[in-house]
Amino acid sequence: MPFLIYQKPYMYIFSLIKRWFEIPIHHKTLFWGFVRNEIKGRFAGSIGGFVWSLLTPLANLLIYVFVFSIIFKIRMKPMETGTDSFVVYFLAGLLPWTAFSEALSSATDALLSRANLITKVAFPLEILPLSGVIVPFCLNGLGFVMFLVYLMFKGYFHMAWMWLPLVVVTHMVFTLGMVCLIGSLSVFLRDIKQFIGTALSLWFFLTPIIYPLSMVPEKMRWVIKLNPMYPFIELYHQVLLHHFISFTVLAYALGLTLCCFVGSVIFFERSKYAFADVL
Repeated sequence: MPFLIYQKPYMYIFSLIKRWFEIPIHHKTLFWGFVRNEIKGRFAGSIGGFVWSLLTPLANLLIYVFVFSIIFKIRMKPMETGTDSFVVYFLAGLLPWTAFSEALSSATDALLSRANLITKVAFPLEILPLSGVIVPFCLNGLGFVMFLVYLMFKGYFHMAWMWLPLVVVTHMVFTLGMVCLIGSLSVFLRDIKQFIGTALSLWFFLTPIIYPLSMVPEKMRWVIKLNPMYPFIELYHQVLLHHFISFTVLAYALGLTLCCFVGSVIFFERSKYAFADVL
């Protein structure tokens, strides 16, 4: 076992976190090689190639705007949601959720699909979950940027958007922790791959994306708030639409992210030495 586990607990945790975030720097050629290959793999054989990563979110954005703004004309209460447009409220939560759900869906294959590489080549295994988070966030980030442009065009821009980078980074680190955990467990429990799709579907409807928290009966709101994705979606809604940030919700998201990331990374580090034997 590495010498780190014999250090004091807080030193061990600090060393782990520091090493994980230094990997894209110290192994940048290998790391970005994995990222490029994963992106190319998504568009392999298509004529449009990377252009689809721009056209797809743009088409989805236009479809959502047309259906919910022109056909159904669903209206929200601005005092509760920060907007009277359902499509604006919906997309403010859907786009971050999509990046998160895609990362978790691919996490089950992050290690399993590279069994031959893991068992035959020595390289930092941490690169696999790291690239597995960067790719969906980058690709879905293109759609998110288009959405921000749409919001600016509609007059939603506010200086509170300066908090957005912190919200996005916190969301990514939380997702990285989940990907590490699910990717590691999938090596030993192959049923997780079948379970994750159903779990994400249920998780989506338990997250206030298509409805505000105010629509949930007061006796049930504590259940929604226990949802790990609740503080992140709430922060996106607050910053983009309400133009303020609740430091209580931010502290909740940061604490949740720290616990999830540290716990998952420790589990990954302890179990990665058995990956080659199991795979």
